[in-house]
Parts: sequence; structure tokens; C-alpha cells
Amino acid sequence: MDEALAYLLEMRVRVRRNPEGLALVDRCLALVARARTARTEDLPALEAEVARIGDDLALRYGAPAGVPVH
Repeated sequence: MDEALAYLLEMRVRVRRNPEGLALVDRCLALVARARTARTEDLPALEAEVARIGDDLALRYGAPAGVPVH
């Protein structure tokens, strides 16, 4: 989890002049913060939010190569 946090903080610096990029990184940082204290019953909501982010990115940039789309 610390690696994810460090990566996202680095990404925040890289995209600091891009409002959309900042919004996405901040959304991910919020997820990491919530995951740190999440109870088992909170995990489905967190997983759903991760899936929504993935869906948003796939709509914007296309599905990642080599990943089956259902």
C-alpha cells in the first residue's frame, strides 16, 4: 500500500498543471486512504469504485492491450 501511495504522490507532482489528471490522482489517493481503514464489508464498494475508474479510463483512452473486454 505504501508503494501505491508513493506512486500516486509522484504522479500528482507530474500532473500538477493538468486539472483532469489531478482530479483522477486525487480520486485514487482517496481510495487508498479509505482502503487503509476499510472493514471487510467496505471492500465491495471500494472495488466498485476502482472498476468505475478503470471504465472511465477505458472509455477515454481505450481498453489496455491484451486485456479481454466483456
